[in-house]
Amino acid sequence: MEIKKLDKLAKEKAPMPEGLPMHEQCYYIASRGLYEQYETKVITLEQAKREKQEIIKAYEMGKDQWQLFIGIHEIADQLKQLQKDGFNTALEMEILESIECFLNQKSRH
Repeated sequence: MEIKKLDKLAKEKAPMPEGLPMHEQCYYIASRGLYEQYETKVITLEQAKREKQEIIKAYEMGKDQWQLFIGIHEIADQLKQLQKDGFNTALEMEILESIECFLNQKSRH
């Protein structure tokens, strides 16, 4: 789910959507709490802005870790298929291309 949608739901105090990855759950809960603390004057606008930036940083890091996790599992699934099929050459090339693509994406971050 997009971060803007999570923000909108958090600000409206809507129920957290089901099935969110952990980084989105954490972002939603932290944002909802931040909005509530600001509304009840527990924190200032400046403090809310600073903390919101920290929440966004944590969200982005969690998003990167989630993508890494998914990428690793896709590679593992392909390797299992490769082992099952007896090392088919076309499948080997697909796996190597997936690994190369995945590693190139991660090296840019």
